Amino acid sequence: MIPLELMREYEKQMRPLKIGETPLVRAQKLEKRLGIRRLHLKLEGENPSGTHKDRAALIHCLDARMKGFSTLTAVSCGNYGAALAYVADKLDMAAKVYIPSGFAAPRRGDIQAMGGEVVSVDGDYEAALRKSAADAVEKHWYDANPGGGNKELCSFAYAFIAKEIAQSLGRSPDWVSVPVGNGAVMSGIWQGFRGMSMKPKMLGCSNNNSAVYGIVCGAKVRMDVPGYHETELNEPLCGNFLTDGEEAIAAITESNGSAMEVPDEDLLKAAALIAQEEGLDILPASAGAVWGISKLNSKNHLFVAVLTGRGHPESTR
Repeated sequence: MIPLELMREYEKQMRPLKIGETPLVRAQKLEKRLGIRRLHLKLEGENPSGTHKDRAALIHCLDARMKGFSTLTAVSCGNYGAALAYVADKLDMAAKVYIPSGFAAPRRGDIQAMGGEVVSVDGDYEAALRKSAADAVEKHWYDANPGGGNKELCSFAYAFIAKEIAQSLGRSPDWVSVPVGNGAVMSGIWQGFRGMSMKPKMLGCSNNNSAVYGIVCGAKVRMDVPGYHETELNEPLCGNFLTDGEEAIAAITESNGSAMEVPDEDLLKAAALIAQEEGLDILPASAGAVWGISKLNSKNHLFVAVLTGRGHPESTR
């Protein structure tokens, strides 16, 4: 169980750190272009570091501070590292971000600019995670890596996305489309809706991701992606090793939802379409959430796509 004191402190710190309460905007031009009855975009890029990861970073930093830690560490391909660096700096803490040396990780500079330290690790994502976790034990740092004992904390933080969506709409959406990486965001949003006795169908969209691939194949368990490959576009999504893959699969299956693998070229097309129709600069890896909705058999529903992006439209925040 998460201590009540930690939950209260989290909600108290969200507003001064400008985390959460991100805009939910109606995408009427996309609706017309794609033949969708009603589409809303949850703009998680309006969080300070540009993604939903700020929500998880905040709960970990507060938990660390309450437990007497001054330094946090985690593996990241970029976005979570930037979020952890941002929040740690605001709370006068330190962040050590481990990045696989083979990753493009275009946000290395952002992490350092926000006060974080980048540690390059030979090997894949799993190797970097294990190195980060081992160093946390040896150097008495807080292990802020996804998965393990942190699953409950991340679910609590990401549940606020569901609460904000429901509050803005005044009802439950019919479908919620979410980009799937490790699986924590999908799981947390689903838990948030369940906590409000709501049951939208969850649509998981990804690229070279074992959880999504398993559902696409009808297995309802993680399946290694054949010909697995990492690109600069799919880094936030891809993985045969996932820390919360089973939880993401459970969210999709329990909600009677669906999953789709989105190739790189379609991620790019989706991002370009969103920019053209709505004037939003959305990360291609995230834009797949809209592409997935456009491929469903029935579009006569109220849809929400959870998106992150590099642009910050002045009118939305």
